[in-house]
Amino acid sequence: MPSGERNEWRAFWDDAGIELEANGGPPLLWWCIYGEADLKFARMIDDFDIDDPEGERAEFQADTENPDALYPYFVTAKKQALQRLAQRKEKVVAALGEQYRAVYEAFEKLVATHFDGFVLLRTAGLPDIADGEQWMRTGAQSMDRLDNNHPPEAGDHFAGMAAEFLKWKNSGNAARMLGGSGPPDVWPDAALSAAFPETGRRKRTAPENADPDAPQTLPPNVRGRSGQRKSTMLEEWLAPLFVGLVTAYVYLSSRSIFLAVLAFAAATALAVWLSIKWRNRGGDKDLP
Repeated sequence: MPSGERNEWRAFWDDAGIELEANGGPPLLWWCIYGEADLKFARMIDDFDIDDPEGERAEFQADTENPDALYPYFVTAKKQALQRLAQRKEKVVAALGEQYRAVYEAFEKLVATHFDGFVLLRTAGLPDIADGEQWMRTGAQSMDRLDNNHPPEAGDHFAGMAAEFLKWKNSGNAARMLGGSGPPDVWPDAALSAAFPETGRRKRTAPENADPDAPQTLPPNVRGRSGQRKSTMLEEWLAPLFVGLVTAYVYLSSRSIFLAVLAFAAATALAVWLSIKWRNRGGDKDLP
């Protein structure tokens, strides 16, 4: 993981390589790249460069109870990623169905063609990721069992993800469901988009002029690099206004400074809690 303590994020963001994105958690084909040995840890605060001109590091440090907390992520060499993809292919295809072999093999080609050196799975945008070691380790162990010719265990991580995909396979583009979203015509490419068109609810609710192959993105400046939402202008003004009105109302109605102080403390705590919940909404993570 790039380290903000060494000012490595600027070079990372300037790299011309592609990224894949997914919501909620790593999709199945991402898991096929990693094993338990690839589980690493980084500090939350190091998601921001020390020399960050936007002041995000200082803002995060001020707003976070434990900015030095560690969180888990995956990283592996490209050579190892391709070896795992090849080794696990037949077991994964057998679980999903032969019709999805084309998706798996296109993902192999994507990793071979568009990634260099190492494949990093950034997880900082996932909610409660500081407590994510156990489920990431368990998921990686489940994938490692495929390498040892052990059949998938009923109810384990791999079997659960395969079953979940088969349950919802008609609710969207299979390539995105299995491998995330990428740049248009890169992932999924034109051939995959034609073979596995958008289906189900996602297609019906898409805006009339939206490009169905475009990756899902958030409005600019809504989310910071760590995946946490930045405060909006509405949030910055609404919270103090709410606290002030509650405090004034209690004082004017009771003429008690003591009750007004209690109301101020309670309203402030509620505003802070709501702000934290808002900033931590969603769970974007990237596979650059």
